[in-house]
Amino acid sequence: MSRDSKNDSIPENRSGFTVAASPFNPVKLELGAILIIGIVLLLIVDSVTDSRVSQLGILLCYGLSAMGWLVIRVRKILDAQDNLGG
Repeated sequence: MSRDSKNDSIPENRSGFTVAASPFNPVKLELGAILIIGIVLLLIVDSVTDSRVSQLGILLCYGLSAMGWLVIRVRKILDAQDNLGG
């Protein structure tokens, strides 16, 4: 009843398990940093200004600029992928 310890249903390369690297990995890292900075900003915005309108404005400006940055980065990567493919 000796059985091989490898599972035949899981594909494996000789060097081990591999997954193709996504071209969006840098964007994922930037999204993580943006989320962490946003949470910190949310926690400290109350000490920056007392006005609720100013606090909302600061958070809104940060959110819109972060969104714009991510959109630009994704479009740049998509354009590069289109140029490689055709």
